[in-house]
Amino acid sequence: MSTLTVSNVEVIYSDVILVLRSISLKVEPGSIVALLGANGAGKSTTLKAISGLLLRDNGAVTRGSIEYDGQRLDKLAPEEITRLGIIQVLEGRRLFPHLTTEENLKTGALIRPRAEMPGLLDEVYHYFPHLVNLRHRVAGYLSGGEQQMVAIGRALMAKPRLMLLDEPSLGLAPLLVREIFDIIHRINRDANVSILVVEQNANVALRAAEYAYVMETGRIVLDGPAAQLAENADIKEFYLGLTQLGERKSYRDVKHYKRRKRWLG
Repeated sequence: MSTLTVSNVEVIYSDVILVLRSISLKVEPGSIVALLGANGAGKSTTLKAISGLLLRDNGAVTRGSIEYDGQRLDKLAPEEITRLGIIQVLEGRRLFPHLTTEENLKTGALIRPRAEMPGLLDEVYHYFPHLVNLRHRVAGYLSGGEQQMVAIGRALMAKPRLMLLDEPSLGLAPLLVREIFDIIHRINRDANVSILVVEQNANVALRAAEYAYVMETGRIVLDGPAAQLAENADIKEFYLGLTQLGERKSYRDVKHYKRRKRWLG
């Protein structure tokens, strides 16, 4: 299996807007790694740099390198990266709303031999049994949690080696978030799929991941084992909303956090 290595990557949009500044991170084979940060930190741009989708947004890697399986991803087209087994699940699900659940799932297997389709569908339904009864339902009428299941299932249809998940908890109720992350953990464990997950929900991400990175304004400002970061005073205060006494802080207390982060000092 292969390690994803992002080394000192700089990303610029439209030749003028610098979004990522010397980003470096690793995803070891078979691991779950979390990338945390607030809106606008550069998390989604990092995933797009890895998957090649920057091109769609007029973005480019202008410095550094991204390597996987001995190849420079930043030199490849998105379809070539997909064939290496790197599959991104975009923020907001992005299903085909007029297709059925199963038709959406099948679009994920377009790069696989046709003979594999029945087995791939069985695997998806194994992880997401709730989707079995929704096979023929139009995707646009599914709930947010059901759509997220379809989006992850569609990625599984491509037999990924590395999955890039962008905000899988977005817009979901806490019980559904826990269910989705339990399934993500099973996919990682049972199918040996490496996972890089972008999240604002630091609490659930740090429980699922083995290692984590924290981004602010296009830079990695903190990283370490997830269990260690979960005990970090700054993470507790600014991402988990807890004071040093373990009490939950009010929004008024934390809204000025950017001025006070010790790791930015």
